[in-house]
Amino acid sequence: MKVDEIRAKVEGLPHMSLAQARAITDVILENRFQNILELGFRHGVSTCYMAGALDELGTGHVTTIDRLSAREAKPNIDHLLGDLGLARYVTVFYEPTSYIWRLMKMLEEDPSPRLDFCYIDGAHNWFTDGFAFFLVDRLLKPGGMIILDDLDWTYESSPTLRHTEKVARMPQEEKSTPQVRRVYELLVKPHPAYGEFMEKGGWAYARKRSAGFEGQCDEVRKAVIYQRHYVGLGAVILKLLSRVTK
Repeated sequence: MKVDEIRAKVEGLPHMSLAQARAITDVILENRFQNILELGFRHGVSTCYMAGALDELGTGHVTTIDRLSAREAKPNIDHLLGDLGLARYVTVFYEPTSYIWRLMKMLEEDPSPRLDFCYIDGAHNWFTDGFAFFLVDRLLKPGGMIILDDLDWTYESSPTLRHTEKVARMPQEEKSTPQVRRVYELLVKPHPAYGEFMEKGGWAYARKRSAGFEGQCDEVRKAVIYQRHYVGLGAVILKLLSRVTK
């Protein structure tokens, strides 16, 4: 289903712009991603666009996870997907606490890497999304991609959250820090398995490197360990011998 057809049904609903809809559709179609995970959906607008891309491919599935409160959204994700005839491409999970728990369940069911693409647009905080990245990494196949939304979002800039009791109790640093950016800069970019980093339109992109690269990394790690242990040990022995023979 084309982006413009979906747009006609979801226009005016948060939280994905038309430009973002076209961008995420292009990512899926160009890479032929078929096994997609979405963390955070609220009304399900982004889910509809991803499901529409899979409809164009003629195959694939989206697993999407949010809090129980998303069920009360008007319209909610089930309503939108049903109206568009895209429900067959999507499995929706409503969680009492966090998508972190559902990710644990997914690992319990099958720990093998099986995802092509993950779109993270949920908690927007270091505590949840930092951990989510490592869990998603376990499930993401080499060559797969992660996009993090709201790279520079903060609690104190949120019109819906900044006046809540929860935010009022936060230390000022937590309120003002773009926590998704911290996840990207401190966890994703330094990770040896990721590359092709890009920031565009408030999104941060990263691709998991190929399996061949992982093998090369292992060889480099072994070489470093060898150099540190054996060459370093040899240097110590030579130094001791030089003292003895003086």
